[in-house]
Amino acid sequence: MTDLPRATDVAIIGGGFAGVATARALTQRGVRSVVLEREDALGRFASGRSAGLGRQLAEDDATTALTIRGATLLRGALAAAWQPCGGILSFDLEADAEVYAARAARFGVATERLDRRRAIARWSGLAALPIAAALYVPSDGVIDVGGLLAALAREAAVVCGAGVERVEPSPGGVRLTTARGALDARVVVDASGAWAGGVTGDPALASFKRHVYVLEEVAPAGAPYWWHLGAGELYVRPDAGGLLVSPCDAAPTTAADQQPDDHGRRALAARLAGTAWSAASIARQWACQRAFTPDRAMRLGRDPERPWLVWAAGLGGHGATAAAAVGERVAAACVSALG
Repeated sequence: MTDLPRATDVAIIGGGFAGVATARALTQRGVRSVVLEREDALGRFASGRSAGLGRQLAEDDATTALTIRGATLLRGALAAAWQPCGGILSFDLEADAEVYAARAARFGVATERLDRRRAIARWSGLAALPIAAALYVPSDGVIDVGGLLAALAREAAVVCGAGVERVEPSPGGVRLTTARGALDARVVVDASGAWAGGVTGDPALASFKRHVYVLEEVAPAGAPYWWHLGAGELYVRPDAGGLLVSPCDAAPTTAADQQPDDHGRRALAARLAGTAWSAASIARQWACQRAFTPDRAMRLGRDPERPWLVWAAGLGGHGATAAAAVGERVAAACVSALG
């Protein structure tokens, strides 16, 4: 869609994973919606810069429920964007591995316990990590981020260059003033990522900058991704003939078009010290941002004070894996709000 309609049932602010997944789910329910994207393309700031790790076991049960459901949909209707490879989660402490193993058991996710020797056999370059225990998750994978955004948007009406400037309740719904004109809607979904709450006057989410690098190194053939969940957190995965690495840095920031900086380079050097890649050349680099609510729980569903507002915010870096499940949940809230 190139022209802004005059009215719709649901106006969705933001064309990242949460926004287009919600639009797709609404279309499947027969509900009219329009995605209003400020930029000239989808996923410019966070979703499009995801490293694409399809990790199902998250930090808490609520997020894990969404990532597992999202991965199920990725392996099904959205399979063109999913590459099965499995994943390894490693830990500094045996007790932390036990927590994740228990979560996997509660959700029925098959895992294999690995001791240090068996884990390092998969990725010998990571032998310097302080690994007390590890879990192999065979049903994990990696995600083609651009392919996923395109697949979700295929069933969505999207208007780019339509940044929302004002939202005002009106009889029967809401009037949105955008850079492309005015739009009347019955329900508004705030799916604007790190900018969530900006046009509604709500407190800003907490945003953190993270760096991702592709090194000029060759990953082990057929290797699963590896995510070390210890004090020196990092993740690695093969990437088109190179090695994708993130030092999992988390510098507090404000919502912006994040660019790489020296802090990221220092974090990378610290994480790779002692590994096989401590002197590797960097082929590509970028920075992204992750946004969190105060309690770090995703903010999904109807606003308790404003019947016309539904949230799809605070995905906290799990947007790629959870996207389709987030879309289902937010679309259901929209249907409820529409009455």
